[in-house]
Amino acid sequence: MRSPNSTPNNPIAPKELKELKRVYEQLCYFAEKAHAMERLSVIRDTLAEYHRPLTSSMRQRDFFLSTTSSHHRRISVSEQDQEKRMIALQDEKSELERKLSDVRSRPVQHIRPQDTAAQLRSLGKRATKREVQNMMWEVDEKLDGVIDWDEFHLNFERNIRDTSGLEPAKFYHMVQFLIYDHDNNGMVSIDETMNMLYARVGREQMETTITKLFGGDDGAPIKEVGHQGGEIDFARYWEVVIREQQKRFHDSDLGKIVAEKKQRKKRAAT
Repeated sequence: MRSPNSTPNNPIAPKELKELKRVYEQLCYFAEKAHAMERLSVIRDTLAEYHRPLTSSMRQRDFFLSTTSSHHRRISVSEQDQEKRMIALQDEKSELERKLSDVRSRPVQHIRPQDTAAQLRSLGKRATKREVQNMMWEVDEKLDGVIDWDEFHLNFERNIRDTSGLEPAKFYHMVQFLIYDHDNNGMVSIDETMNMLYARVGREQMETTITKLFGGDDGAPIKEVGHQGGEIDFARYWEVVIREQQKRFHDSDLGKIVAEKKQRKKRAAT
């Protein structure tokens, strides 16, 4: 099995390949890492806020309070408690990072059904056991119940080449969302999506895809809501990409043949 640093010739742009590796590494044993990763994010935000430089107005306020005798003792106690809390958080942060490092350094890295289910839950999508199994089946070429890098990479490449809408793609759609979600906040922004799409499909097709994802149905104007030009969550993304895949199949030669056969059966039955 190749490592994520080794890939066959493929149409994936270098920047996108780098993000694909990032997502693969995130998904491996994700069920074991999810809680630690979420907690680490909270701790880092708390520590960053604690160490954030004070504004001049905040310094003036703190100076005034510190020189007021009725507040002096209370502030000292509060600062000591805050410092103790920050030390405890630093210790917890170190322990969580150690645990994550242990998982990431396992010699065999792969994605299990529980990892796919956990990732979907983190994106706000509840999937049944059968739905998760079906998503795994789309990628699991070796039929060993897990997804390795070769299978992961092959599935992604097949889907970006697909023009018929026939390629099983639900696992791919989840992965593509995670690639776009570079800052891992559970939302995909216009800026994040443009950065990935432009190198692969060019400006015209990029703009069409952006409009479908972030605008209304049938090419309505883009809704610039949220950060980085506009954001959508996984539910909106999933709805659009599944609909577009179905439309791509109906517009394909095979889709037209299937539709014509259905029409003939319908006419024969009447």
